[in-house]
Amino acid sequence: MGEYLIIDGYNVINAWKEFAQLRQTSLEHCRELLVAGVAEYAAFKGYRATVVFDAQEVQGAAAVEKVHGIDVVYTNEGETADSWIERRAYELGREKRAKVFVVTSDYAEQINILGAGAYRISAREFREDYRKAKQQIAERLRIPNRSLNRNEVGGRIDGQVLAHLEKLRRQKS
Repeated sequence: MGEYLIIDGYNVINAWKEFAQLRQTSLEHCRELLVAGVAEYAAFKGYRATVVFDAQEVQGAAAVEKVHGIDVVYTNEGETADSWIERRAYELGREKRAKVFVVTSDYAEQINILGAGAYRISAREFREDYRKAKQQIAERLRIPNRSLNRNEVGGRIDGQVLAHLEKLRRQKS
């Protein structure tokens, strides 16, 4: 079954202060940064993620591409991300009985996706959870200094155990 995360891409880009200045110069770069961040977040949390961008900002036919392991959807010209998200949330929630989370700060959209059986997450709430996940990822990747470039037992055991062994060593000397 799995858990799905569907993100209204432009809604998040417009809501996050990190994108405010960059959006003025390169909307494409904002999209790339958001997709990369969502891919990392989804992999860490175990979500199947989709980021949806509507044709209000990008002209052309609909397209779905796989980027960094997540789906990136560009809706048909004239189709809003909201309508695409509502339809997909309904399909996943009602037909596949999946747990669906939708990230949007659009109040009307939140009401509609709740009606489709999905859970809503505001762009602000998502930003906070995203930042916490980034911190957790960094903590898990952190390597203790004492074990860098060496394969010593002291670099792989608990600090309290190491202190106790050192105390015992000094007593015998």
